[in-house]
Amino acid sequence: MTLFDDRTGHITEEGFAALAGDTLDELSRLELAEHLSFCDLCCARYAQLTAQGPLEQPSQSLTEPTMTRIRGRGRVILLRRALKVSVAACLALTLWQTGAFSALTGLSNGDTASDWRLQIEQRRNLDAMQELNEQQTDEPAQTLNMKISSAVDHFFAAIQQKGETDQ
Repeated sequence: MTLFDDRTGHITEEGFAALAGDTLDELSRLELAEHLSFCDLCCARYAQLTAQGPLEQPSQSLTEPTMTRIRGRGRVILLRRALKVSVAACLALTLWQTGAFSALTGLSNGDTASDWRLQIEQRRNLDAMQELNEQQTDEPAQTLNMKISSAVDHFFAAIQQKGETDQ
C-alpha cells in the first residue's frame, strides 16, 4: 500500500482510505498526521472526506442549559465584584471617620496638607544645614586644587599597590 504519491508527495486515495478505516500502524499514522499538519491541499481533502457523512445530532438541545450556566456564572462574578467594592468602601469610610488617614500623614485637626508639606520641607532644610556645618567643621579648609591633588595621589597609590600584588 502506498500512502504518498511519488510525483507530487501528497497523500494518495489509498492513504486517505486507510486513514479513515483505522487500518494503519502507529508509524504510518504519524507520517500521515505530520503531512496533514503542513499540507493545506491534503488537509482540505481529508476534511472533505470526513465531512461527507451525516452529522450527528445531540439527543437534546444544549443551548438552554449552557446559557443558564453562563448567566449563573455571570451573576456570581457580578456578586463577588460588588461584595469586594462594598467591603473596600466600608473600610475606607471607617478609616476616614476614625481619622486614620490624617494620622498616617501626620496632620493634626487644624493642619492642612500644605502646612504639613511646609513642616517637612523645613525639617529637611534644617537637616541639610546641620550636615553642612558638620562637614565644614570636620574637614580643614581645602581648595579645589588640593582635593584634586589628593585624589590623584590616592589613584597612583592604588595603581602602585595593584602592581605590587600582581608581582
